[in-house]
Amino acid sequence: MKKLKLHVETIIGDRYNSADSLAENEIHEWLLNIQKHDILKAETKDDYWEDIPQVLFELFKINIQNKNYEYTMVKGRLWLEMEISLEP
Repeated sequence: MKKLKLHVETIIGDRYNSADSLAENEIHEWLLNIQKHDILKAETKDDYWEDIPQVLFELFKINIQNKNYEYTMVKGRLWLEMEISLEP
């Protein structure tokens, strides 16, 4: 099965008045409602997007629903690491 390792940077909340940290369940709840415009950038080893393609965004959302990600949060910025399966 082919996998794509994805690194995503987002901003949680107000860009100028953001929290330094949130509880894991608060982060997950926010991610369940994430919109494409909340993503600052997404990148793989070979590709970079500031406007993530819709198909990739849908796969990204499936990983979020399944809690298949790792994260780091600092000053309202959330960095996600995940592997996305490219085959059904």
